[in-house]
Amino acid sequence: MRYLIKNGTIIDPANRVATIGDILVANGKVERLYDLADLHSDRELVSPDTEVINARGCVVAPGFTDLHTHLRQPGEEHKETIASVSAAAAVGGFTTLCARPTTRPTPDNAATIRQLRELTAQWARVRIDLIGALTLGNEGQVLSEMRELAEAGCIAFSDGGRTITNSALMRNALSYAAALRLPVMVSCQDPYLAAGGVAHEGAVSVRLGLPGIPAAAEEAIVARDIALAEATGAHLHISRVSTAGSVALIRAARARGVHVTAEVTPHHLTLTDRWLLGWLEERLEIESGRSGAHPDLSLPSWLNPALLPPYDSSTRVDPPLRSIEHVEALVEGLRDGVIDAIAIDHAPHALVDRDCEYGLAPPGISGLETALALTLTLVHRGEMDIVNLIAKLTEGPAQVLNRSPANLRPGATADIVIFDPERSWVVEPEHFASKGRNTPLRGQRLKGQVMLTMAAGKIIFRRDDFGRQAQAAPQPSRLEGILGSE
Repeated sequence: MRYLIKNGTIIDPANRVATIGDILVANGKVERLYDLADLHSDRELVSPDTEVINARGCVVAPGFTDLHTHLRQPGEEHKETIASVSAAAAVGGFTTLCARPTTRPTPDNAATIRQLRELTAQWARVRIDLIGALTLGNEGQVLSEMRELAEAGCIAFSDGGRTITNSALMRNALSYAAALRLPVMVSCQDPYLAAGGVAHEGAVSVRLGLPGIPAAAEEAIVARDIALAEATGAHLHISRVSTAGSVALIRAARARGVHVTAEVTPHHLTLTDRWLLGWLEERLEIESGRSGAHPDLSLPSWLNPALLPPYDSSTRVDPPLRSIEHVEALVEGLRDGVIDAIAIDHAPHALVDRDCEYGLAPPGISGLETALALTLTLVHRGEMDIVNLIAKLTEGPAQVLNRSPANLRPGATADIVIFDPERSWVVEPEHFASKGRNTPLRGQRLKGQVMLTMAAGKIIFRRDDFGRQAQAAPQPSRLEGILGSE
């Protein structure tokens, strides 16, 4: 089947440009690209096997890549399966997922990697790349057979969400990874400083009586791992950056030539620890005479923490949601390139596992289907332009993985997402494609929604009857305010 995608705003994230034009897809590849300077007749392009997709008013971009997905299968199929996670990815516009080594059994040997590859080949609708376990069982005690994992097809090494506390072992791991020319993806949190903590250490944790995790718990390990990467020449990738101090450390390391990259999640970019207060936040504002739309959060009015009750376990993530000064530093780091990529940290859980006391709930958010809309809040409130944002979901992850940036030029694989940046919708987790319904965004009204996703030239998700019907022309300023340039 051939497809002619017409009238979309085509984003080339590698070159940071956007243009209105058409794309012809055939045999799984981008066959031709037309911008406004090209004149062509549909009659010349459309054949009986060609479907015309009207993308007027929408953005057309390369499919997104997530560096941080938890598959759950095998071992925890009640939380997620490969089929459901790839369906969720398609709904969210993701055509490549990088699976963290948190399945059961742990992928710390070639046989388990081969089993996972067979499962993904059978059930996945998107590309799934596998990250191998850095230590046996992710226990931080004995290094895995890293060369064996690399030969089996792993793209990187990680210990999931755990931190290796043994610095000598971590140095050896980085040395081996450097020889294999593969990145080591680390989660940075000193388990002794964070022991027992469930929330960011600050005014909110004190107000709610929750044990806190200080920013220093992350920053101490970030500093250590950067020093070890500098000593070994390894590629260190810091996952789930959440503090201003971590951003400063990464910025300084990059300035002196250390090979360090970093990612940040949509929730750490847009939500703060005040979401743990839920509707109590609104009551405290009224009592203090500050009633309004949460001005201290710098959030748009359509993100409203008051829709949640206090202590809602859906706000429990690891690392925890931080205070506003940390969020602002993360956005700045993303904008100026210190942080390379937006990674979702898709961590689905069964609702029964989260229906418990806050401190007992397993951390994580089911985020693939809300990631685009949540990060677009940065665009809608003028903190980032849309071209650079899309680059953080496409080009940035490719650079972390040492791959060529995704593009929509002739000859490129037709991994394509079409989304409407202005489409308003309400988050209803019960309608998620993912089996994980754990999200603090339930009932929130977001702006921006994926309309169609194509993987290797095949449509794997289409919202309603998108593109088949003639659509009304957008207002002249509809995309004008969000395109901009860096």
